[in-house]
Amino acid sequence: MLAKERGKPIKIDQLEALLRGLNKKHSKIPLIEPDLKKRKAGYNGEKAVDYQLSFLKDKKYMVFNDLKLPLAPDHFQIDSLLFTPYYTLILEIKNILGTLTIDSDFNQLIRSYNGIESGFQDPVMQVKRLILFLQQFFLDHKLTIPPIEYLVVISNPGTILRMANGQDRKPPYDKIIHSQNLLSEVSKLNSIYKEEKVSKNEMRKIKRVLLNKHSNIFKSILTNYKISEDEILKGIYCEICAGKMERVFGSWYCNYCKFYSKTAHEQKIEDYFLLIKPFITNKELRGFLDIDSRKTAEKILASLNLKTTGSTKGTIYHKEFH
Repeated sequence: MLAKERGKPIKIDQLEALLRGLNKKHSKIPLIEPDLKKRKAGYNGEKAVDYQLSFLKDKKYMVFNDLKLPLAPDHFQIDSLLFTPYYTLILEIKNILGTLTIDSDFNQLIRSYNGIESGFQDPVMQVKRLILFLQQFFLDHKLTIPPIEYLVVISNPGTILRMANGQDRKPPYDKIIHSQNLLSEVSKLNSIYKEEKVSKNEMRKIKRVLLNKHSNIFKSILTNYKISEDEILKGIYCEICAGKMERVFGSWYCNYCKFYSKTAHEQKIEDYFLLIKPFITNKELRGFLDIDSRKTAEKILASLNLKTTGSTKGTIYHKEFH
């Protein structure tokens, strides 16, 4: 049973917003574009694993995709969590092209691709930390802790896995598998864990707590690239010719190609929430859209049906990320 679907990662939305918001000749674009490509590849890899998990139809399974859970002083993220009354399984999903060499002596993953070698953090050590985090989360919320297993799932079927010279594929590195072997590994766990550790009532409680505690925490992406807010373009730009548009009689008008739009501001405001902060005032909106009228800004904000706090000139409009 799918308990939580996988949504498009907010980092992808932020990177796309950043590319829209910068001058096309900005010096950081050559850094942002490949990062966006990697994020999209990772997301596609996770969806490929979701397809494998979709074959687990039995009601004993609960699948939580892309869980972000609080654990002081921050949060931790699990790509996929398979929960059963007998055990729970953490899946760390990797979409890495090329040949992956696992070096257990140095706890490192080495990727060879197009003649270039690059090193990655040992994914087994990474997922073992997640086990500790999940155990602590269960303790903090007084939940029953079932046996916790893990797998590192390589989502691209063309990726070649091998051990470094002289090393055997033994525990814990036998936990690194291709996605097409996932269901077989789940079957093995089913044959090992036959004693029910969590009651149906406790299963329902765990589901409720995991869903209630999951949150998409806003973190500014501008600091990652050392970009200031002032570098984000202000105003509305034409989707046809990229010329700057003016607000005319409730619409946006491009003097260059004569294009009209009533909704051109919607994406721009969404980009503000993704790049600057998840709330905005009337004054901040006017500055970001480059308009003078407070009344016009009020109408635009009211049309978006955002949650508000404060009143009159002190009203703050909030965006909620799920």
